[in-house]
Amino acid sequence: MKNRFLIIAVITILGCGDSVKKQAPEIAADVIYHNRDIVTMEGDTAQYVEALVVKDGLILKLGTKNKVLTLKGDSTKLVDLEGKTMLPGFIDGHAHFVNFAGQAIEAQLLPPPDAGAKDIPTIIEILREWNTPENRKLTGWIFGTGFDDSVLEEKRFPTKEYLDQVSTEFPIMIVHSSGHFAAVNSKGLEMLNIAADSKNPEGGIIRRMKGSNEPNEVLEELAAIPCMLPALSPANHETAIQFFEAGQELALFTRKHLNITGKC
Repeated sequence: MKNRFLIIAVITILGCGDSVKKQAPEIAADVIYHNRDIVTMEGDTAQYVEALVVKDGLILKLGTKNKVLTLKGDSTKLVDLEGKTMLPGFIDGHAHFVNFAGQAIEAQLLPPPDAGAKDIPTIIEILREWNTPENRKLTGWIFGTGFDDSVLEEKRFPTKEYLDQVSTEFPIMIVHSSGHFAAVNSKGLEMLNIAADSKNPEGGIIRRMKGSNEPNEVLEELAAIPCMLPALSPANHETAIQFFEAGQELALFTRKHLNITGKC
């Protein structure tokens, strides 16, 4: 009798196999990360979870590995962190995202191969082409960044005798690739209230024409950095949206171009 019950039990289990087959999840994950601490950085203290689900480029779910694996589908990629800790947001720890917007829509003054600013005449030509009413509405200035005196053919900064060739009616500011120097035209100096009797601010230098106190339009460090705000900041809410969207697009392009995967 005991053996008969055992046989019936085995037949029952085998026969109902199709009815208990695991069903595919309604929403299948694209990627599941697991096997190490995943730090969410939410709240005042660090929060840790065992696994993370990504769907359509967004984090869909966090939790224990067992709960997260319920979203595993046939095409889900499982990423074993192999003991590494996963943190959010560290795609590039020194990207200065706030500057992406300006870089995306300003006059492109990077040297080759990134742009064409190989010498001072080329910089002047790039600024002239960029100088349109539509572009000036962005901040009220003609502006660009990325030039580097050390790689320009002349091995020096463009000064006012060059920048004034672009315009004496509208202010111009170009920012060095380091972000610590700027050059402006005569109208730019006027807008910034910098003149021969202006003293160097603490931590900054106003470069002068040889043999005089007349500014030559090159500003260093704290003579330059505070002055960048009026020249490089959006003029109004509408242009701020333009800046933000352009910055996002550049950041996305950079991420794809460099093939940054975000894996830890």
